[in-house]
Amino acid sequence: MDAFEKLLGELNAMSEEDRQNEIARMKGECICPDCPTYTECAAKESERLYCFLGKSPECIQSEQGCICPDCPIADKAGLNNIYFCTAGSERSMRQEK
Repeated sequence: MDAFEKLLGELNAMSEEDRQNEIARMKGECICPDCPTYTECAAKESERLYCFLGKSPECIQSEQGCICPDCPIADKAGLNNIYFCTAGSERSMRQEK
């Protein structure tokens, strides 16, 4: 089990309230708003944490550069992928391989 699977397991073991609180905390660490791909629409919709929550439903359609590898969440969770905002969560990308 790698760091991502461990963190995902911890999130899944939490109560719904605790999980939502942890997701909110993680969103606070998220650097998505600093990314060149992040859009005004995504900011307006408060989209963040694509690596765990999945790709942008409508706001991000094109890739303009990716700073995911520089994110403290990516480092802590040992994420292997990038462009989560357009490609989907780490979990979904791992399942596709």
